[in-house]
Amino acid sequence: MIADFPAYLAAFVVALLLVPAVSRIAIRRGAVATPRSDRWHLKPVPILGGLAIAGGVLAGAVVLGPDTGDLLPVLAGMAIMAALGLIDDVGYVPPLRRVLVEAATAAAFAWAVTPQLDPPIRLAAIFLATVCLPVAINAVNLVDNTDGLASLLSTLTAVTLAAIVAVVGIPSDAGAIALVIAAACLGFLVHNRPPARVFMGDSGSLMLGFGLAACSVLIVRDAVLVPGSSHFAAAMAVPLAWALQFGDLGMVFVTRLRRGTSPFRGDVDHTSHRLIAAGISPVGMLVALSIVAALVGVAAVGLAAWAGDFRLVAVAVTALAIGVAAFEALVAWRLPYGRDRAPSPEAEAGRESAGGAVIAATPADRRAP
Repeated sequence: MIADFPAYLAAFVVALLLVPAVSRIAIRRGAVATPRSDRWHLKPVPILGGLAIAGGVLAGAVVLGPDTGDLLPVLAGMAIMAALGLIDDVGYVPPLRRVLVEAATAAAFAWAVTPQLDPPIRLAAIFLATVCLPVAINAVNLVDNTDGLASLLSTLTAVTLAAIVAVVGIPSDAGAIALVIAAACLGFLVHNRPPARVFMGDSGSLMLGFGLAACSVLIVRDAVLVPGSSHFAAAMAVPLAWALQFGDLGMVFVTRLRRGTSPFRGDVDHTSHRLIAAGISPVGMLVALSIVAALVGVAAVGLAAWAGDFRLVAVAVTALAIGVAAFEALVAWRLPYGRDRAPSPEAEAGRESAGGAVIAATPADRRAP
């Protein structure tokens, strides 16, 4: 993967340079997030930054070259998700239709990359991908709720996946592909850090969710194809790379159901919003959540490299997952939901980012007045 550094550099530079251009396009097309009661930002912000990330990923893929065997299926799925998100950014895609497209794309991807597996295992893999990839895609979409959070967590997830591949020695293209995605995210993050000048929109979050989930599928597939305790450990550690995305998704889903509101509507009740409402600055929130995600990622890599008894690895992975769930439960219990009290001056000053899922927004909600 180190030899592919030019690909990572290309992804970073292209994404960095494309952001101003796509921002101007977004403003001309009216693809702008305007302040709303269920969003966290206080000023109009262009939302097509995902196109810059897509450009960065494509540039990195070109440098990687067509010999990267699993690259084309990953790029095809990411392109479909970017197109789906773009349609949702400038118009509206009903939630059910969006999930169906995500599931169909996931099934097609799993079918394309699993011909080496025995038929029963292949069918199981396709079924699991059809169910799990839409969850991962929407988990990334949901954490795109405050400045820099989705791009930063996506970077950490990608680096964790690449590190698992590296330390275990799995013969997989997923590590290099994940690092290309990470580099493109970092190029975008330069413009998306607090206070954000651009949001990635659904075109970015859906694409990143699919790309990272596809890399996860490839790692698990390649681990299964090569026998050994270390490879089984790597497969079990992969979900930990998604710990905070899945944790926030679970917390939001449960707390909204408890309040009797739809889990699929945007709101300012995510982990990041609660931390900011408690008085932590937007940058402090990013640092805190990044540290948690990095610690869990390091633990995941350590478990993958340990190659001990797979039952002990399973216990350790479960314990870490429970720890993340406990962290989210503590956030939900101890930190107030944003609508329950007026935000502090620090929180109000930091409200520069869109919050929550966007799958329930209408076209009028997406345009500047």
